[in-house]
Amino acid sequence: MLTRVLDLLPWPLGEEIMGILGVAHAVVRPDRLRRAWVWAAQQPPGPSGRRSLVVALFRNHGRFLARGALVGMRDPHTIRRGRVIVGVEHLAGVRQGTGALLLGFHLGPPCIWLPLQLSGFRVTFLGRPEASSRRARPGWPSWLDSQSTVSITGSSPETRVLGLHRGLRLLRQGEHVCITADGPVGVEAFRIPLPGGPAIIRSGWLALRRHAGAPTLPVLSHLEGRREIVTIHPPLPDPQPDPARDALACRDVLSPLLQGYVRRFPEQCRSLAFWS
Repeated sequence: MLTRVLDLLPWPLGEEIMGILGVAHAVVRPDRLRRAWVWAAQQPPGPSGRRSLVVALFRNHGRFLARGALVGMRDPHTIRRGRVIVGVEHLAGVRQGTGALLLGFHLGPPCIWLPLQLSGFRVTFLGRPEASSRRARPGWPSWLDSQSTVSITGSSPETRVLGLHRGLRLLRQGEHVCITADGPVGVEAFRIPLPGGPAIIRSGWLALRRHAGAPTLPVLSHLEGRREIVTIHPPLPDPQPDPARDALACRDVLSPLLQGYVRRFPEQCRSLAFWS
């Protein structure tokens, strides 16, 4: 596999090569190029223009794939050096013994939970175990292994339900759990209007937070040069027993967060540009 070959190079060389290959990817995927071109045309005019935005989307696509595979990141120090956590006080402020639900999105670099794990927070990710196979290396904390990822991306609905039940148990035990709001679990709960097309938010995490009564903290990440900035936002309103009211309360907070992200970092919104 290409990422395994590039992993032999010191970081960030492999990541930069993946960025170049990401741009070349546009040539072999004209359908994705058309979507990106249409999506870019609907963003506010920027200093670089639509063509540059499309190129940046594909370059970041390659770089994000490399980040998900931890290409060239052989030890925790490399990951810490390439990532900065902002707003960690919001997670540290969660009452001791209470699990928190960390809410990610398919925006920006993947694996937002990993720098939190390496900062000492016990976080289990519910989703695709993208980086778990890359972690068995000298210097990794002994507990940081495939057990910190619970797969809920299988085609079987039973697999997803079992994954959510595992997440519920962990939250009730005081562990932190990370899940993507726009992931594959649950029916559509609501949409957040964005330039170029809405973000579709699913219901799985909403059910999880209501049943667990867990504080829910949105987490977004973006690249600034080679540094990844992971931002933990203040908690959403407390869970409400009525599903409709709870969804509306969450939507009112999440909408300006995602709209602000797309406005500031459109070149890092590959999921909206390619697949929405």
